[in-house]
Amino acid sequence: LTTSFLFGLAVCSSFFLWKIHNNDPILSNSHLPHYHNVASAKAEFTKKSQTALLPSSSSTTSSASTSSILEGLRILVTIASFDFMQLPHLEEVLDGIRDLCYAGSKVDIVIYTTVVYPVAFIDMFNDRMRCTNPSPNSGLTTTMILKPNHIRLHLVDFHRQLFYERIDQYDVFIYTEDDIRISPTTVAAYLHETNRVESIVGAEHATDFNVGIVRYEYDFPENVVITDKTRHATENVTRVYWEHLGKPVFEKAVDKVEDEALSPYYIAMHLHHQGMYLATASLLKAWKER
Repeated sequence: LTTSFLFGLAVCSSFFLWKIHNNDPILSNSHLPHYHNVASAKAEFTKKSQTALLPSSSSTTSSASTSSILEGLRILVTIASFDFMQLPHLEEVLDGIRDLCYAGSKVDIVIYTTVVYPVAFIDMFNDRMRCTNPSPNSGLTTTMILKPNHIRLHLVDFHRQLFYERIDQYDVFIYTEDDIRISPTTVAAYLHETNRVESIVGAEHATDFNVGIVRYEYDFPENVVITDKTRHATENVTRVYWEHLGKPVFEKAVDKVEDEALSPYYIAMHLHHQGMYLATASLLKAWKER
């Protein structure tokens, strides 16, 4: 009798749990985060959001298999680094660009400099600038180009010719100085907003604009070595937008974009200098004729 009772209890319990799992709105299959359902949803979203800014079909297997707007993206990055004064910052910049490879992009870096790097520095960069992403669409190379030091500020000009020489080899082009950190988030946000501008004003009119960045620094105290005993000196450290200090901001530093369709969403800075910029191949081709 006891055995029959326990057997009946087990059958009833199994039936009850099965019923809940299939009918309860919280426990049903349509709400549980099964891996199969998540992958399907992600693939559908990627397919709908894919645009012409993504790499061509030759560098990706299919839209359904693409998990990121950066996957398979071909990126050329040029950096103006005059001498060794910004070397600690340059290391940070290179770390951020290397992350683009781990995000799935194929990245070629060209550094313009006026100083000869010691072998020890080159070995250090070779060790640090490795990307082990197994994706066949990713990759990372670094090239240094030496220029005479008398060119001074004109070191920032050489990337323009390189961009147009390789205009058909890359999807995105980035120029930056050696102290501005660029992350995969920066590039993904740029592509997203560039797509958005084009969807608002149309492909032809979109070439009149380019999505920019507003750079900032932290106003750390000068001549203070931060240790456990001096870290209180950073209590009031804030971001400083030192190129856009005019007050009030919307009269002295920032304006609405002079386009009726874009002005509700975007602003323009009075001072356009950024120290870096991004551009797609299609935008560079449109600007070449202007």
